[in-house]
Amino acid sequence: MTAVTVGDLLADEALRDGEVIGGRAGIEAAVHHVTLVVTGAELDDAPYGTAAVLDLGGATGALRRQHLAEIVCRRLHGRAGRLLVVAGGTFAAALSTVRLADRLGLPVVVAPDAAPHALAARLLSVVHAPELALGRRLAAGAARLRTAGSLERVLSVLDAVLDARTSLATTDGTSLAGSRPRHPFAVPAGTPVPAVDRTGRVSTALCPVPHTEGGPRLWIVCQCERSGPLWRDTALGLLDMAAAYAGAWFATERLNAERDARIRGGLLNEILSLDGPPPPHVAGQAARLGWRLDGWHTGIHFTLVGSVPPAPATVTPILSAGLTAHGIDVPLVERADGWSAWHTGERPPDAVASLVTTVCRALADYHATSNVPPIVAGTGHAAPGPDGLVTTLAEARRAALVAAATGRAGTVQRGDELGTKRMLLDWYGSSVVREEAERMLAPLLREGHEALLETVDCYLDSGCSSSEAAHRLGTHRNTVTRRVQRAETLLGVPLTDPDDRLALQLACRMWRLTRDASPAGRPAARSGALPAQPEV
Repeated sequence: MTAVTVGDLLADEALRDGEVIGGRAGIEAAVHHVTLVVTGAELDDAPYGTAAVLDLGGATGALRRQHLAEIVCRRLHGRAGRLLVVAGGTFAAALSTVRLADRLGLPVVVAPDAAPHALAARLLSVVHAPELALGRRLAAGAARLRTAGSLERVLSVLDAVLDARTSLATTDGTSLAGSRPRHPFAVPAGTPVPAVDRTGRVSTALCPVPHTEGGPRLWIVCQCERSGPLWRDTALGLLDMAAAYAGAWFATERLNAERDARIRGGLLNEILSLDGPPPPHVAGQAARLGWRLDGWHTGIHFTLVGSVPPAPATVTPILSAGLTAHGIDVPLVERADGWSAWHTGERPPDAVASLVTTVCRALADYHATSNVPPIVAGTGHAAPGPDGLVTTLAEARRAALVAAATGRAGTVQRGDELGTKRMLLDWYGSSVVREEAERMLAPLLREGHEALLETVDCYLDSGCSSSEAAHRLGTHRNTVTRRVQRAETLLGVPLTDPDDRLALQLACRMWRLTRDASPAGRPAARSGALPAQPEV
């Protein structure tokens, strides 16, 4: 390995409690020798690149200690010294000493509680046998990692052994556990491997966590301001070991989450199928999960918008954390078409509007997170007891379906304000209407015409405004006009006729809803037919 630097010595356990009072510009310098100094004369024959440990045990009085430290500092600099450690007693550094260290670029560390002889021997072993020091640190860290027992404990072990801030973070820098990184970091491009990046005085070690779905989405990030080659080698070795523990934790958490999701989903389905009061075993399971079946319930249903929805398990914790952050502490249960939640109170809420506003804010924060699929929501009216829970969740689910039909992420539709939209719910669920919509859109459901169908859908939803549709599609208005004219030719339906325009818009709504609910996660246009409408 390369030569040991001042940063490596500062990161050693023996100097972690020491205070660097000046000369930080020299932290990157290589150290070749360590000597114990009592009077300063010991430096006359010291080799170049020496780190000196000054023993203050024989010096009495603050002024005498101050004078001795400055003399040793100058002599050490004259021998191209690298580091001065003041040990063996209290030392109140004067401003002149700090300025001298900064001017000479010689790091000065005050370690009053350290025993000078033992400290010098320890640093000397690090300088002359870095491989031994590396092995000692790795062995100590590995022994502590084996008994860590939890992810937080693994991260705290890395904090202690590496004298750093360690966290489990996502690729975009979001900290999930441990100490939040103080400095931004960049994930290395290419094949994910452990790496160390040096920016200014901060070294950042990164190691991908294995067993994360879809590639290394999680990283162990370790940052330290006292570092050198020895620290970097130690960090890479320990992070590689810790990543295995973190990967096992991640896999276990995912299995537990999937198990819990099945339990919650099964219990909710049993509650929704009840005909009468809940039996004791259902009430008992609900109580163990913290669910209230009495009181007034207001249902909320969330559903994905988009043709390629990810696994709900990857979205659930993000959505749940966003709701909790806005004070919506509710059960969140994964369903076949999204997530069901409900708010329970002793009395009917004064206004559902405040809950809707809070859900809107939570969804806005959710969509501000990187790489999350778009979500809409619907709410039901407040209703009492287990029967009321069934009613309000059904209404919220229907409202979410209407919200999804808008295609706008973050939309929240109130069930008690559906109005004329209630007629559309029966229309969306009708197999006869679905077949008619399929017949009407058949010319555009063929391979190669997906862009025409999407443009017509957006054009009609934009009030037949080419400019608005172009803005939403990210294209030119002339392109929209040409596509609409081409679609009119293929469909044989003039969009100037109000009845034809309304029928085509409803057919496009049906296409959009069934496309987004396609279990294969692909637009229905590729199959040449509209898939079956999901249960509302």
